[in-house]
Amino acid sequence: MKTTIRVMLVALLLSTPVNSFAATNKAGGACTSVGKTTTIAKEKYICQVVKKKKIWVKAPVVDPIAAAISVAMKVTKLPANLESTLTTARTDKSAWLKESDPCSVDFPDVRVPDCPGGDPNGSKLIVLYGDSHASMWMPAIDAIAKKNGYRVELFAKLACPIVEVPIWSYQLNRPFKECNEWQKLVLTKIKTLKPDILIVTDQWKPAVVNGEKSDFDTETVWEKEFPIALASLNSYTKKLIVIGNNPSMTTDSVNCVSKPGVTISICASVRTKADNNAINKIEQKAALALKATYIDTVSWACDAYMCPAVIDNKLVYFDQWHFSATYVNWLTPTLAKAISLKY
Repeated sequence: MKTTIRVMLVALLLSTPVNSFAATNKAGGACTSVGKTTTIAKEKYICQVVKKKKIWVKAPVVDPIAAAISVAMKVTKLPANLESTLTTARTDKSAWLKESDPCSVDFPDVRVPDCPGGDPNGSKLIVLYGDSHASMWMPAIDAIAKKNGYRVELFAKLACPIVEVPIWSYQLNRPFKECNEWQKLVLTKIKTLKPDILIVTDQWKPAVVNGEKSDFDTETVWEKEFPIALASLNSYTKKLIVIGNNPSMTTDSVNCVSKPGVTISICASVRTKADNNAINKIEQKAALALKATYIDTVSWACDAYMCPAVIDNKLVYFDQWHFSATYVNWLTPTLAKAISLKY
């Protein structure tokens, strides 16, 4: 009985703000200097004055990405210690996204190459499926998989989202029939593989209605067809994850920040014009309806109003639509946490 009471008291002590003299001596030391911090039961506390007494108060949790974006919005000049130079910014992309890589399936191509990653001896499997944004995230998924004993298979085709309906190709200037042909081949493979984790990500493309591009109907088509495509994929895996589309900048970041003497704050994009909000909401709703995980990536590049071109001395994009490899690498621990894996 005494042991039970002792355990209950210790649990109570560790679950509430530490504010008694005895507790501070035992756990975090005396709270003598306002602003001093300590760690108690793996949580950070700060010494503050409350009702004329110095006590330990649980420190607010600071989101490092939000903090970095807040700093970025105050920066006016291109940092001298930029992690990727302006001359290499265009090529600062995922290795799986480079034109020379066989995993980068081009617009008229319908091949399904073998694109492994992660731990080659892993007993579990992650499949990453989508368009060029899947390739964009592959460095992070590859690194996370290696630390968690997962093999990875990447299935990615340029400008080919996961919805199984006719879409328009800007690059080919016609209905993108190769996308639908490729999707069928990939879905057969995924069904056979039965991955432990299936991660999908894409960017919307214009729907084709009566053989013509129709921007007007795209939202309606996505609202109807994305849940169908996702439900089908959900039946092939134990765990389905949707990585929401990152913001699309309204100007080319690299071109903008490269201008001599530019005030780089003008290279930021307004969040409401960049965040693909309507389509992301459709995809989020579909994911949550299946009890799948949905990861909102907009807050990884924007504050409440703006999306800066440079964050934490890193160029966020290598074009208008894709995160740079440097930025993806920086986001890797955050992505790992979002998909409940260690890093």
